[in-house]
Amino acid sequence: MRNVVTVAVALYLLLCAAVAGAATSLVRMGDRTPVPLDRVVEEIAPADAVFLGDTHDDRSLHAKQLEIIKALYAKNPRLAIGLEMFTIDSQSALDGWTSGKLSESEFLPIYAKNWSYPWELYRDIFLFARDNKIPIIALNVPKAAIGKVVRAGAGALTGSDLAGLPPGPWSLSPRQAEYLRLIRQQAFANLPPRFPSANFDQAQALRNHTMASFVMRYLERTPGSQVVVIAGTWHSIRNGVPDSMKRYGKVDARVILQDLVEFTWLKPTAEDADFLILRDR
Repeated sequence: MRNVVTVAVALYLLLCAAVAGAATSLVRMGDRTPVPLDRVVEEIAPADAVFLGDTHDDRSLHAKQLEIIKALYAKNPRLAIGLEMFTIDSQSALDGWTSGKLSESEFLPIYAKNWSYPWELYRDIFLFARDNKIPIIALNVPKAAIGKVVRAGAGALTGSDLAGLPPGPWSLSPRQAEYLRLIRQQAFANLPPRFPSANFDQAQALRNHTMASFVMRYLERTPGSQVVVIAGTWHSIRNGVPDSMKRYGKVDARVILQDLVEFTWLKPTAEDADFLILRDR
């Protein structure tokens, strides 16, 4: 059952299929004009949080993410990196990595426990964080809790499941709920879902709010810091985690997404992202 839930969550909530082609340029969504990376960095540098939408198996995108991280770190050494790929119960392991207490061979099993995509895809980002002692923040909900929500809804969570999570109820913005409905429709057509669609929406909302609350906690206890969040597109899009952050305080968040095949029919606008990374076709 655990494997079924994991696959279903990945299909419904991440939907980040591999896309051929290297990221080449960025477009400002407000006026649809190409913008060089140095100008993008100038525009996002004042933000409290910068969200980088992640296509998990796209090596060229990860290189672009690292380029952005390096440029922002040069402007603000109080940078931190928030990651969807690690659950909040793995924070101590991340602290061990960034402090240099864990070797790469010691860290790899912890990475593999949290994330199924190859280490080599993200290795350079992790090494840059460790070499510069940049804090890494675990942002995701423990897998057991998400599995319960997918199978039986948020009401199935017990007191121990809720420990450390932001208080409910958790809800999606109307725009994200509609996006997810369209994605399900495209991905599964008329096939009956294995679990109720409402459960997937609740799981997505819980993950959005957990990421939002942990980013806000870090910003509040670390004045002058900036957090770069690497998370799947449907978390990083403005109607995902950035909108959820409004529940926890006032924050200036900027969003950079990669162009996706889905965007040919979802039609993102400046309401969804500040910049779009284009790909070679």
